[in-house]
This record gives sequence, C-alpha cells and structure tokens, in this order.
Amino acid sequence: MTDQSFIITYIIKRDVCKLGLTDAVDERPFLHVDRPTVRRQGGRSMAAADMVRELAEFVGSGNVKTGAAALAGYFADPVADTGLVLVRPADEYELAEVADAANAARLPMFSVRREKMEASLASRDGLLLDLARMDGIKEMDRRNLMGHIFAGVTYEQLQKECLKHDCKVLTPANATSRSVLRSYLDRDILNGNAVYRFPNLSIFHAVLSDGRIWVSGSQQMTSEGIADFREDQGPQFSLFFGASEDIFGIPFYGIVYLYPLREIRRVLLFGFDSPEPAAQLAYKLNRDEHCFECITANARYLSVLLAGNAGEAGALREKLPAWITAISLEHHTELVDLWEKYVRADAEAAGATPLDGELTEMMDRKFQEPWYLFDRDYVKGRTSSIQHYDFYSRAPGLLAAVRDAAKSKGYAPEEVGQVMIPVYFGGSCYCESDLYFDPASDDEASRAADIGRTAYTRLLDEGSFVDRPTGEVAGMVFDRACEGYIKVLKTFKNIVDPAGIMNPEQLLEGV
Repeated sequence: MTDQSFIITYIIKRDVCKLGLTDAVDERPFLHVDRPTVRRQGGRSMAAADMVRELAEFVGSGNVKTGAAALAGYFADPVADTGLVLVRPADEYELAEVADAANAARLPMFSVRREKMEASLASRDGLLLDLARMDGIKEMDRRNLMGHIFAGVTYEQLQKECLKHDCKVLTPANATSRSVLRSYLDRDILNGNAVYRFPNLSIFHAVLSDGRIWVSGSQQMTSEGIADFREDQGPQFSLFFGASEDIFGIPFYGIVYLYPLREIRRVLLFGFDSPEPAAQLAYKLNRDEHCFECITANARYLSVLLAGNAGEAGALREKLPAWITAISLEHHTELVDLWEKYVRADAEAAGATPLDGELTEMMDRKFQEPWYLFDRDYVKGRTSSIQHYDFYSRAPGLLAAVRDAAKSKGYAPEEVGQVMIPVYFGGSCYCESDLYFDPASDDEASRAADIGRTAYTRLLDEGSFVDRPTGEVAGMVFDRACEGYIKVLKTFKNIVDPAGIMNPEQLLEGV
C-alpha cells in the first residue's frame, strides 16, 4: 500500500471510529493514475474520451454506451439528450475499478435502482451503473436456508433455482425492481412478512465511491463461509444503506434467506362490504398465527392485480365484493386442516362471505409470483403508489383519508386501488393506495402528483409511518425528522463519500 493510500485509509478509519462505526471496510489498495477530468462537449458536460476508453478497458466496449437512444430504455419518460455514460460491469472487480476511476476524475456515479428511472436523472452528467450483468448465484445453502446472490439476480431467476433445492424465496407485493438484492435492501413489503419480519437478508457487500468494498454483518469479523448468519441489526451503520437511493454505496452482493416448501398449501378468500371487518379478520388471523401470506384489498386493487388487461380487470371487478381478505396456509396437512377450521369460524363470526372457485386458484398463483408496480401500468399507462405503515385499528380510516384526497382533486375515490398487508403477526400493517393515470396527459400526471402530496401531508400529520421516501416525499419526511438523525446521516455520507459523487442528491437535496 502506498503512503498516500495508507494516509487516506487512516483518516477515514479515524473518522469512522469517532462515530463508533464498527462495519468493516475492505482496505484493498488501487493503483491510481492521472486521469482526464470532465470537459464540455457540444454544450453538455461529458466524460472525456480517454475516460470512456478506460471504462471500456474495464468492462468491454459493448458495455459502455452513450447518447439518449442507448439509454432511453432506462427511463420512464422519453429522453431527448443525456450526459450520462452507461457502464455495465460483470463482477465486483470491474465495478470497483469503475468506481475508482470515477473517483479519481471526480465524476458522479448513479446506480440503476428501478426498472424505470425518473427522467430528471437523464439531465445529470456522470456514470449510470447497471449491475444486471452481475447475475451470478454463488451458492444455494439449503441446509442453512441461505442464497448467496449478486445484485443482478432477479426474483424469477432465484425462484427457478430454489425449486431445484426444495425451497422458495419471499416475493414482493410492490417492487419497482426485479433484483432480489435491491428489493430486499430497499425494504419492499413482502408477501410473507406476516410471519417473517425485515430484513430478509443476512449480510451485503457494497462498493464505495473510491472503489473500496463495504462489508456488513458477521463478515466484518470473519471470512465468508464461517459465520454468514449474523443479521446486521446491531449498532452499526450498514442499516443506513437500506432504502438510501445508494447515496452511501452501491450494494452488489448479499446473502438472502430462503424458506422450505411445505407439505401442503391452501388459499382462502373472504368478501366484505367494508374495510373495517375485513381488516379485523386479517388482524385476528395474524395474531393467532393462522396464516402465512395475507392481504386485505378492495375490488379495484385485486382486479388490477389478478387481471392481464384493462378489459379483464373491469370484468373481474364486477364479480368481486367491495373488500376481500385473502390468506394462504402452509404446513403439514393435519395442521393446515385445523387452521382452516379456525379461520372459517373466525370469518363467519366476522360476517364474511367465503369466496371459492377460480378466484381462489388465481390468488394462489399470484401469491407465488413477485408483484411489480410497473406491471399495473397496463390500466392507464402509469401507476403511482402512496405507501405507509400503521396499526390495523387506524388503517381503514387512513385509507379513507387518501381516497378523500383523491376526491378533492377530481379523481374518483372508488378508482383508487388499496391494500393492507400485515407485518410480523399483525403488529402493524403496510398500507398502499394506487393511482392509475396517463403519463402523456399533463393534467392527469399533475393531478396524481397533487393527490400524493396532499395524502402524504395528511398521513404525516396523523403520525403514520412513511418508510423509504424519495423525491418530494423525502423532503417532507426529513423536514419532520430529528435534527440529530439528519446530522448523523450527512456526517456518515461525508465519511464514506467525501467527494460527494455517489448518487448525489438522489435521496435528499444537498446530500
């Protein structure tokens, strides 16, 4: 290690120790060479040609792309021009080299965090890092029910591999990325969170802005394969990486939890005229531990979720009751039979109408798939989601407040798709309200944004918990956050990214 590298490492570790930080950082040195800085080309700030050639040496010329046409597929809206350079590394070594080069040139790095990124990002200059090529499954540890995966591994890919090992992975109910690691670190609500709480991964590795590797959990203290089971829930700063828009570092590897396939599986659905008894049934079943997956949704949400096009969704909606509680039961046959007896008795006492036949089969298939928010765009072109957590006793009233916000802006309240999903045996529940709109219509897009703004203001005023906020909502949340928390967040950012080039201002302005 050069004297300069040693001094930089010492300063960072000294500052980390001041915060009481215990997470390990890989001190692997990199050979720094003089690189060209950013220059102007055609009125835009672009990475110098020498930089692009150097990146191509790291990842291959076919994995470095420039121009709006090449990057258009990464954005939700049409892009006329962009100063971003797309880089697609194949492994952690290429990723670290790219980060090291960007750091030397003080070139901002932005990570692909969703299926479709906001078009505003296209106006930025820097590197756009896509980890889709890092799609290796390092190990399927069936004995310890752990999957060692890289960031490019999708739910579909991991599910297929799980079936070979007689296990499964918990799937999301509102993901914006197909990446399992991304989804888990961003704390997507999972169908199965009723029984298994966050987080659903043991450890992760992330690349920092200077190319070094951040290691969390038990692997801080020992190499992989010795103690991979320790969750990173202690007094450590790795928790800041979750739902952070990658402003601290870009996660590229992790160990996720897997779950055994049970002897039998059964799905039950019950209809209600209003959300309150439907929510109360879900709460009781979860507190009694009589279900595995569970949702309580209105007819608008469930019809969109189960259908494949707008016509099918409309026809299905006409057949559904106003609200539905759907659950799955998994275990030995005798136990599932007993649970079903208890569940049906509770549903009858709550005044529910049992729903059987094809609808049950459709729900069973859907429970076993990942649910992506963008899959609902078939309704009108775009889906905006308002998300928060609260107690079951408050959830129906808060969902009504969101419908009122929609109505106040001229959006039919009955067209808002809404769902409640329990967290850890019903201790709380995730609440979601979906707005379907045409992104090509400025009026509809503006109205959806106004509804979200009004709804989140009301939810925050009511003390509902808004997790993983982004954009304007992040500003609303952090404006209400403890000053000490914001100070620690900014201090930690300055330590791990002193140049401020890792996803700058993607979580919060000025950070």
